[in-house]
Amino acid sequence: MAIALFFWREGSGWGLFIAWVFGTWGAMLVAWGLLAGWYRSLAACVAGSAFALAAVLVALLYVQHDAWYLAIPCVIGSALALTFGVSQIAYLSRRRGSRHRDG
Repeated sequence: MAIALFFWREGSGWGLFIAWVFGTWGAMLVAWGLLAGWYRSLAACVAGSAFALAAVLVALLYVQHDAWYLAIPCVIGSALALTFGVSQIAYLSRRRGSRHRDG
C-alpha cells in the first residue's frame, strides 16, 4: 500500500492500479482463507462470501489500464469461492434447521 500511496502522491494512475490489484486479490485470498479454515462456521462462510462478492465486483467494475489479464483469474477464483460459500451457507442453514426441528 505504501507503493500505491507513493504513486498516487506523484499523480500517477499506477497507485490506484496497485491498490486495485492488492484489493481484489487480497479479498479473494481472505475469502478462500475463511472458507477453507472455517467451512463449518456459518459466520465465516457469510464473511467469506461477502469478501468474494466484493472481489468479483471490484475486479469487474474498476479494472484499469487494460488489466483484464489480472482481473479475469481473480473473478474466476472469487466466483468459485462465492459459489462454495453460498452452497455451504445453504447446507449449514438446512442442517441447523433440521437440528432444531428434531430436538
